[in-house]
Amino acid sequence: MEFFKTRINYSYIGEYTDFLIQNEQRIKNLMIDYEIQSKVDALPDGREVKSFIFTKENVSIRFLPNRIDFNYSNKKPEEYQASFEAAKAFYNLFSEIFLDVLGQRIAILNQGFIRNDSNVAIEHLASRMGMTTLFGMSNELTFKMNFPKTLFEPINSVINVDMGEAKNNKTQEALKVLLVTFDVNTLAESKQARFNPNDFELDFSELLEEVKRQDEKLMELLQ
Repeated sequence: MEFFKTRINYSYIGEYTDFLIQNEQRIKNLMIDYEIQSKVDALPDGREVKSFIFTKENVSIRFLPNRIDFNYSNKKPEEYQASFEAAKAFYNLFSEIFLDVLGQRIAILNQGFIRNDSNVAIEHLASRMGMTTLFGMSNELTFKMNFPKTLFEPINSVINVDMGEAKNNKTQEALKVLLVTFDVNTLAESKQARFNPNDFELDFSELLEEVKRQDEKLMELLQ
């Protein structure tokens, strides 16, 4: 049984409303080689803020009032290093232009799926986690678990499993799957703006290692 990794997202989370309002054209200049989508939202104080999504090939980059996301869709089954290097290159360039833009939190979201034809994946995971012995056979499986850890600071290390579908790009057939998300992030209670995109490699390396550990544990369950 295999975990098919589809995309990985590297995020800075913070308060970016004023940044977006004041730097719309500079952001567009930075992302000039990308296709652009935008959305305008009204703020409670009467102002308007424009959010952006920029896409090119397998990369999409979002500028939102509360976060900046670098999303990398995998071309191959596992591209941790490729995604990390691509995100680092973008954020380092971003920090050269926008020197004072910091994040209050950082996060990595790693998403993929396990094929679940005839509920095989559900039965396998339920059995491996001891639930079949306790409750009998199951045809549904949904759970979310957080395994808090302390790395360079306290973090959340979350795994979320839910039922869903994935489309086969060749046949357009909808496949039954278990959707899996690993979410590794610094705590919401820590709100000081302290993460500089210029330090991307230093700040995100340990988070990525935790994502890889989660991945390995899931692989053990799937054997």
